[in-house]
Amino acid sequence: MKNFLVDTNFILRYLLADDKDLFEKAKKIFDEAAKKKIKVEIIPEVIFELNYVLKGVYKVKREKVAEILLNLVKTPYLVIENQSLLIEVLETYQKVNVDLFDIYLYFLGKSKNKEILSFDSDFKKLSHFSPTKFLKEPSYS
Repeated sequence: MKNFLVDTNFILRYLLADDKDLFEKAKKIFDEAAKKKIKVEIIPEVIFELNYVLKGVYKVKREKVAEILLNLVKTPYLVIENQSLLIEVLETYQKVNVDLFDIYLYFLGKSKNKEILSFDSDFKKLSHFSPTKFLKEPSYS
């Protein structure tokens, strides 16, 4: 079975359908993945780049971007590195206006029982979020 890593622009052509030919090519690949004929993998960095491009270039509102990315990450036939972590991150992104990568860093730190060193005050907005699906709360005894 063939395995593929997907680039940001490939997913954008599928999501935006702004180039009919490229949309059809991307759709064919995703359809083959859905039929389990091939494996398609998305790494977390692509999710962050999608967020950046959708918000910055295409001016899609954060809430809509969060919904789009959450649906993508939850797609059962795609192989998503750190999928459960990304789902929690994107669910939080829907609720709080904090940079997507900062949320990821915060949750990743929690998962590894590490504190985040930052001068960014947005991390204070995350202090009451406690990821549940994949993390153990740190013990400070």
